[in-house]
Amino acid sequence: MGRKPEDYARLLASALSKLHAAECHGASEPLSEHCVQVISQTIAAAMDDARKVHIEQELVAMRERRERIHLHS
Repeated sequence: MGRKPEDYARLLASALSKLHAAECHGASEPLSEHCVQVISQTIAAAMDDARKVHIEQELVAMRERRERIHLHS
């Protein structure tokens, strides 16, 4: 599995913090293509990992329900 949600949160917080600092210092340049790409890829990877975790949790829950049903039959 990939990074933990906390890892993604730290990466995105760091990127946003740097953008805010640049903005406060009068830097009015638009985001570089590289910056946009890194942020987009980080968000995409976080969403992909979240989907995988959600799917795994659902599979575990389905197995547990099936086992409970089987035990009570």
